[in-house]
Amino acid sequence: MFPDRLIVPEELGVEESTAGTTAVTFRVRLPWYRALPMDGLHLSGIAFDGRPVGPGQLDVEIDGAWMPYEKVAGLRDAWWFVLDPLRVRIRDLQQVAEGEHEVTATVGARVPYIVLGTKALVITETLTRALPRSTRSAA
Repeated sequence: MFPDRLIVPEELGVEESTAGTTAVTFRVRLPWYRALPMDGLHLSGIAFDGRPVGPGQLDVEIDGAWMPYEKVAGLRDAWWFVLDPLRVRIRDLQQVAEGEHEVTATVGARVPYIVLGTKALVITETLTRALPRSTRSAA
C-alpha cells in the first residue's frame, strides 16, 4: 500500500548482551488497510547492512513480550492493528558501530478473507532504509 513507509524511520534500538552479541530493533508497518491476525505474518528478505538474516535470528514483540518469529505461525488470538507498528528484533549480531545502518525487510500479511483459488491472498512489500543507531542505552 505504502512501501516507502514500511520501515518506520526512527533510530535502531541496540541491545548489547554480556555474551558479546548485539541485537537491534526496528519497527515495521502492516502492508494492509485493516487489522489482521498475527498468524498470517510473513517476514522474509531481512538483511542488516547487506547481510541476510535468517528467521532463527528474528523475534517480534507481541502484547509487550518478545516471541521468536518462528512461533508466530501458531498464534490464532493475537492481532496486528493498522496503527500499531510491529517491533522486530535481530539477534546474535556482532558489535554494531555508531552511525547509520541499512535495514531491508520484506513484510507480508495473509488476508484470510480474500481467497484466490484455494489460498488466501498474501500482500507483501519490501523496503531498504538507512536507520541511525540509537545513542541511548537499551532499558
